[in-house]
Parts: sequence; structure tokens; C-alpha cells
Amino acid sequence: MTDKPLAEDTETTDDSFLNGQIQIRQLRSGYRIGTDAVMLAATIQMKAGRLLDMGAGVGGISLAIAHRLADTQITAAEIDPVSHALLTHNIALNEQRARIRSLRADILSLPPVMAGSFDHVVSNPPFHHASDFPSRSRRRTLAHYETDERLGEWVDAGLAALKLKGRLTMIVRADRTDIIMARLRAGGAGEIVLFPLWSYQTSPAIRIIITARKAVKGAMAVLPGLVLHTTTGALTHEAQQVMKGGSVQLAHPATTHLS
Repeated sequence: MTDKPLAEDTETTDDSFLNGQIQIRQLRSGYRIGTDAVMLAATIQMKAGRLLDMGAGVGGISLAIAHRLADTQITAAEIDPVSHALLTHNIALNEQRARIRSLRADILSLPPVMAGSFDHVVSNPPFHHASDFPSRSRRRTLAHYETDERLGEWVDAGLAALKLKGRLTMIVRADRTDIIMARLRAGGAGEIVLFPLWSYQTSPAIRIIITARKAVKGAMAVLPGLVLHTTTGALTHEAQQVMKGGSVQLAHPATTHLS
């Protein structure tokens, strides 16, 4: 079903993901929920606590986490007014208003009261280079493109929102991993874990899921990662399980502690 659009870039579609377990209304153009959001959400392991979704869009990551982790309280922050309205709609549509609170806010200028208050922060930030010929759509540009400095500021914002020893998890384009790692180290985070995602077994990694803990010392680790497609282009068995709602373990080999 398609809503009557208010403007060309606000036309929406009604869709589902996680094998139909989550219903979503999202913009027809611009950012749409896909593999990145599902893979990132699948890595979150919390028994309970408070989680912040920075740049929540229309709520794909928050809804996927809430669906799998029953005791997590989520704040979903989104700056774009249209995306935020859809986020609020999707929370209600999936009957998650008791678990997910939508917040219209710039994640780089979060209210001071939110500092140091979350056990886990997640984000699928705008990770394409600002020089990569951004779309003419302001909304698409906002969702997809960022400079190195601004991308680093997303890391700073995530660390600032965390409690001591809290965990920050992000998914980024593989060639921007160095920006994230440098900023994590500068911010005093440790136990960095990298989880690569490959389109095919023989191709370079296209995405990296990065997790680290605030104010914790510890060497980094690179996990085996996950291949998304077979040689025919179909999803691998492992990727299919995640897309249906399965989880991904990002445990650091030197510790079994996840927060």
C-alpha cells in the first residue's frame, strides 16, 4: 500500500521484515531498511538495561532489538521530522510503545540529561563519503553521507551517552573502519571487536560491525564474520537465519562478558 505523498520524497510504502514478524512504514525513496539494519540489530546481546539507537530512522533497528530482547528499554533518536513521524507510527503499529520511546533530536546535540545513562548505544550512521556525489534529495543525503570529522563525532556522541563500561556498536562501510577505530581509541574505549560482512566469499568486506566498551582497556579482535551471498546470488544459510530474526555473537575472544 502506498500513502498519498505530501511531496516527492515523502511517499511511503508498507513493508515487513524479519520474515514478516515486524511491520514497517517507510519512505519509498532515501534510506530503506535492509541487510545493514538487520545485521546490526542481530548483534545486540543484553539481558536488560537501557539502549540508545542513534539516528533511528523509521525504527528498523529498534524494533528488531525489541522483538528479540524482551527486557530492553530503548530510546530511538531521529532528527528528520518525516522519519521521526514514521518512527512513532511504526512503534505503535508493532505495539512497542511500552518498550521504545521515540525522540526527535540531533544525536550530536543530545540533551545533557542523557549523558552517561545508557548501557548500550547502537547506530547505523551516514557512512558514505561526503565527496561521493550525494543525492539531490536532502533526506537521502542526511541518511547516507557524512564527512570523516562528523562521522567521528557520531562515535563521540555514542561514548558520551554510555555509562562507564557500556558498549557502543556501529555498522559502517569497510573503508571507514579506521575513522571509527581511531575515534574509539581517542575516546578511551577498548575491547574493540570487528565483525566483517562480505557480499561473497571471494570479495572484499563491504561492511564492518564494530563494537567496543567505554573506559575499558583491552586489545582489539577480528572475528570470522559472515558471508551474505552464495555464488548464485542467493543469501547464504547463515545470512538467511539472521534475516529471519536469528542472532549474531560478537564476543571478544579474551572475555565472555557482553553488556
